[in-house]
Amino acid sequence: MTKNPWIDWAEQIRAIAQNGITYTDEGFDLERYHQLQAIAHEMTAQLTDAPLEKVDNYFLPETGYTTPKLDIRAGVFKDGKILLVKERSDGCWALPGGWADICESPALGAERETLEESGYIVKAEKLVAVRDVHKHPYHPRNPHHLIKMLFLCELKGGSPKENIEISEVEFFDLDKLPPLSQGRTIASDIALMKQHLENRDLPTEFDK
Repeated sequence: MTKNPWIDWAEQIRAIAQNGITYTDEGFDLERYHQLQAIAHEMTAQLTDAPLEKVDNYFLPETGYTTPKLDIRAGVFKDGKILLVKERSDGCWALPGGWADICESPALGAERETLEESGYIVKAEKLVAVRDVHKHPYHPRNPHHLIKMLFLCELKGGSPKENIEISEVEFFDLDKLPPLSQGRTIASDIALMKQHLENRDLPTEFDK
């Protein structure tokens, strides 16, 4: 996977600036941290071809110490087929999931997101993997540093249901996958879910 180190450097500068703004009271230092923040946003806009205003609107509401964001995905199988949902935003397919919520465990988040995005009721059975998106070919890359948690879930009931974010809900053969929304789900996520479905004794995978 080819990576642009400038994107990493811009993200690191932004994190240093935000942490400095959070913990610094001195006027001179605070001004410098705000300048660093502005430089990091300009770098991100240039490197991603995004308007500076969009970058500012994306990052400026954040306060406090900078940490990665947690993205939760559920692997749900029926008759050997994997459950995928079609994202209205890009017209491609992904494992059901989304951001972890405050005051909710990641496992419950996987169950909730699956119900909200697909209409199916599931039970989280196993944590399959904890993935650092920087170490895998997710694309386009989210401006935030993401950690993905992949849960194998058991189908308990429900029926397919579209919503404001999802236009279609289907189970697919693993050798006939539709175009994937690769910022959310890549083929290796699905292959790994299948491996753990067939061998529940496999250890949880994580990046180093």
